[in-house]
Amino acid sequence: LGRVNPSGKLAETYPHKLADTPAVLNWPGGAGVVRYGEGLFIGYRYYDAKQMPVQFPFGFGLSYTTFEYSNPQVSASSFRDVDGVTVSVDVTNTGAVAGKEIVQLYVRDKVAGLVRPDKELKGFAKVELAPGETKTVSIELDFRAFAFYHPEYGQWITEDGEFDLLIAASATDVRQTVTVTLESTLTLPCILDKESTIREWLADPRGQVVAGPVFAQMQGLARRMFGGGGEEEGEGRYNTDSAIGMDIMEMFKDMPLVSVLLFMQAAFDRHPEDIVADFLQQVHDTA
Repeated sequence: LGRVNPSGKLAETYPHKLADTPAVLNWPGGAGVVRYGEGLFIGYRYYDAKQMPVQFPFGFGLSYTTFEYSNPQVSASSFRDVDGVTVSVDVTNTGAVAGKEIVQLYVRDKVAGLVRPDKELKGFAKVELAPGETKTVSIELDFRAFAFYHPEYGQWITEDGEFDLLIAASATDVRQTVTVTLESTLTLPCILDKESTIREWLADPRGQVVAGPVFAQMQGLARRMFGGGGEEEGEGRYNTDSAIGMDIMEMFKDMPLVSVLLFMQAAFDRHPEDIVADFLQQVHDTA
């Protein structure tokens, strides 16, 4: 015992109790059917979304030594999706026993057009270090590391925007973070229609151009109606914290644009359906 340093990491999350798991409401099911209701929120993604503490997190492992992460670097702070990016970090064995460390790289989409997990594991690398030794670990991220499947387009897509690259020892032990900017090279067809939500309008580059100013106007109206709040920094982000303790405009984002315009109709000199019809004409003309 103690002659060989254990270097494994967990490939699953251990909750404190069975009731904490995402499948508990759907198991054992009934009438011979078990409903799969977890969607994208499998394992650590679920516990991240719930902000729920766990007994042992995904990627956790014991060791007879300790490791320090330093000097995080990226090959480019701004890049195209087809080019990808390489992430590197220096890992030092700060203990008295040789050991192996598994460096994990998670990606967080800071402004996603669809609901996504807080972060997703997109790469990892194992490094063996003698006591006091330092090595540089590099992990490459390609198009798929930043892409997600969009059911309306029927394909994997990327979006322009900022991403956090989280260099971690486990799903809950993030050691270093680097923020990068992605440029999507995809030319996607316009899928906006009269029932599209504000979030969908703002996620479409053409839709944001025509609907963004109106949404900013809505933001000001909501601030006066519900109180509090201001704009949150960052391209494509709007925020209105209300006096009732919730982000009103974040709630409105998941409603059809025409519905929110109808709610605020008194502030506009045109009928909401005419406004949306005009917007649709503009975006489809430029598609």
